[in-house]
Amino acid sequence: MTIGTLCKASAAVLVMGLVAFSGALAYHAFVEPLGGLFERVVPVNERIAAERASEKLAAVVAAKNVPVIDPGDQFYDAAQRLMADGKHVEAREKLGMIIANHPMSGRAQSARKIVGEMNLDELFSVGRLEGKVFHYMQRGETHEQAAEKCRSNLDCLLYLNPSMDLWRHKEGERLLVLPLDFHFVLEIERKAISVWNGGRFVCEFAVLQLVDRLSRQRGGYFIESKVAGSSDLKSRVGTAEYRSATKAIWLARPALKIQGWDGEGDPPEGAVLLASADMEELFLLTRPGNEMEIR
Repeated sequence: MTIGTLCKASAAVLVMGLVAFSGALAYHAFVEPLGGLFERVVPVNERIAAERASEKLAAVVAAKNVPVIDPGDQFYDAAQRLMADGKHVEAREKLGMIIANHPMSGRAQSARKIVGEMNLDELFSVGRLEGKVFHYMQRGETHEQAAEKCRSNLDCLLYLNPSMDLWRHKEGERLLVLPLDFHFVLEIERKAISVWNGGRFVCEFAVLQLVDRLSRQRGGYFIESKVAGSSDLKSRVGTAEYRSATKAIWLARPALKIQGWDGEGDPPEGAVLLASADMEELFLLTRPGNEMEIR
């Protein structure tokens, strides 16, 4: 046998050995561990143990008797501790994380209620100027014209300036004004009207009654008018009759009425109803031209 033939035979044996080893290694990795040298090259026992541990953990999590962890709980509990310590700004941030990131949390409704109360207290506080402007009355200008010029309403103007005399218009009088540039969302499934300032949640009001056609009228609409009292006998702002009158908001298209209800007698038909106290606050926050989305 020549040297060339011997080299070729040796190479063939080596190739066959490598092929056999590769096949055994594949069997070890994907079919059944072979141990020994193969386990040193590819340690599949650790992988299999990890997979089995993962499967066991998944089975435990899927078990019915394992409690579901609500991601909003930790933020809500932290907010409660912060409020107990008087840290209301930090508490509102924690609650805001629930509203923004975990809207389906069981704590979301409570978070929206607390944050809404905080925000409304600030909006209607004469001692907090953030988001508000000062307006100086011009000659011949009425308070209603001033409110409209500042994108507000007469109710809100009077609320923030309780000493204002609606019947006397004094040139140079300084008034604190809250521009009402809010966006409103009527949420059908949740039965709520939420108030937004840009992308920031402000507050929300529970809806007591919806109208059947709303599901067919989803989309963006605008507030056309606001009425205190009946359409035939409207009450004037600042009077005792006005304060006790039923408030209503009308959308232009579709023709939709949102009004307050005190819970006495049968509820009015054909209108979206809010509790009277909630309607008073919504009335303060709205002006003709505001967008209301039905979602």
